[in-house]
Amino acid sequence: MLSIARNQFYEIAYSAEKNRLYFRIDGYWKSPEVVPSYISDWKKALELTKPSFTLLADFRNMVTHPSSVKFLHQEVAEGLAKSGISNLAEVSPSDKIAVLQTGSVTKDAKISHIKVTDIVLGEHILDRLS
Repeated sequence: MLSIARNQFYEIAYSAEKNRLYFRIDGYWKSPEVVPSYISDWKKALELTKPSFTLLADFRNMVTHPSSVKFLHQEVAEGLAKSGISNLAEVSPSDKIAVLQTGSVTKDAKISHIKVTDIVLGEHILDRLS
C-alpha cells in the first residue's frame, strides 16, 4: 500500500495489487484553504491507477462541508470518472446532511457506487466486482 497523502483532514492511499484507491475524510473542512493540496493529491493518486480501478471511501467521520468545499469534491469526482473508475464503495457518514452531499457528488459525476456499512464489507464487495 502506497500512502499518497495523509493529514488531519483526509488520507489517500493506493494498492497497485488491487488497482484500488483508499480515501478517508475526517471532520469538518471550514473552507478550501484548509486543504490546499487536496486537488493535487488526487491528481497524483489518479496518475497511479490503471483503467477500471476501484475506490473504497470511508466517510464515517465526515461532517457536512460548506458549498465551497463541495465544489472540490465535485472536481475530484469528475477526475475519477474521466480516469476510468469502475466502482466506488462508500462507508456513509453518520451526519445525515453529509450523506446527501456525498450522494449528490457521485450521482452528478455518474459514478457507480455502493453504500456499505463498514470497510471490511466494502473491501469484500469491491474484490468480487474487480
